[in-house]
Amino acid sequence: MQWDQRRVDHYEWFSGFLDARGAKPAVRLLIASIALLMAGSVLLLIFSAGGPEGQPQRAMMWLSVAGGVAGVMLWLWHWPSRLQSAAFATVTAFSVALAGLAYPDPLAALLGCIAFTTNGAYLAFFHTTRLLLGNIVIAIGVATVEAIQLAAQGRIALAAVDLFLVVQINIAVPLAIRILLHALRGDLHYADHDPLTGLLNRRAFRRQILSLLARSHGEGRYLVVALMDLDHFKALNDARGHIAGDQALIAVADALRTTATSTAVVARSGGEEFLIADVTGSPSAAAHYQQVCDAITALPVGLTASIGTAVAALRDVPVEAFESTIDRLVSAADMAMYRAKRNGGNQCHHLDAWPPPGPA
Repeated sequence: MQWDQRRVDHYEWFSGFLDARGAKPAVRLLIASIALLMAGSVLLLIFSAGGPEGQPQRAMMWLSVAGGVAGVMLWLWHWPSRLQSAAFATVTAFSVALAGLAYPDPLAALLGCIAFTTNGAYLAFFHTTRLLLGNIVIAIGVATVEAIQLAAQGRIALAAVDLFLVVQINIAVPLAIRILLHALRGDLHYADHDPLTGLLNRRAFRRQILSLLARSHGEGRYLVVALMDLDHFKALNDARGHIAGDQALIAVADALRTTATSTAVVARSGGEEFLIADVTGSPSAAAHYQQVCDAITALPVGLTASIGTAVAALRDVPVEAFESTIDRLVSAADMAMYRAKRNGGNQCHHLDAWPPPGPA
């Protein structure tokens, strides 16, 4: 079970990484273009001099083209799910294998096994080691068959050298990507997360909301932003010390994780201030944050919280206004939070109007 979770997280993490940086459209176009060029290359070989002559070999080449075209259509259609992505990589591996085994010139087919490297790179970025090893095994298997045929023609040294090069590149490139990705993921985690609580920092919070809005924008959807500030936190620090204050912040962060929905974005924006954002199907979802106040009060750290919330209907927000909408909602939630504090704290205050009215 743990292995399956790690597998899902790997694909979703890198997809989210690209999405948060607005790179998904370009990556989709790149992968579709590569698949199209690979299918076009096989099609060119079918009709070129020296191409396959027997019907079984031609059928194998046409199946290879069909696999490439299917990949192009998938990536032009949408960003695939994890299962669709794994199927794409599997079909690509077998398409390259069919083309290599069907082509009559063993030297050309052996060199063509370099095409497995592109699929291996894709698997290294997005999928599990098991799928990556499968691609390597297929590549080595096809390359070995072609090397044996080439050696049978008396070109033993050439067969051995080319086989080594194919095996080397199909292992080295995906391995290098894996190492780089592992280091990148660790660095990004520390860059995007508050080191004390493990929650997102403000910069990552903003990026995650933009990604959430891109996925959830539409009729009947609302962006709810809540800003929470701990009441009398400085007094706790002064009375019990900074270690007790840090422990209290960690406990509060854990409570926020527990009470947040599965789609909510939670961050520590600085000091004793926290931000929460979610896309919901109802503007009344802001009422949920009184439960958050109650959860903080129930902690054994002796703190309460003041929370301000603000809501925007996403049907009224064009895509180009996402960032300004986030800023205005955070400002409105901040205003509402201070009203909650002026009313005694340990409560949630919501601004019904958006954009927010002037101070009360």
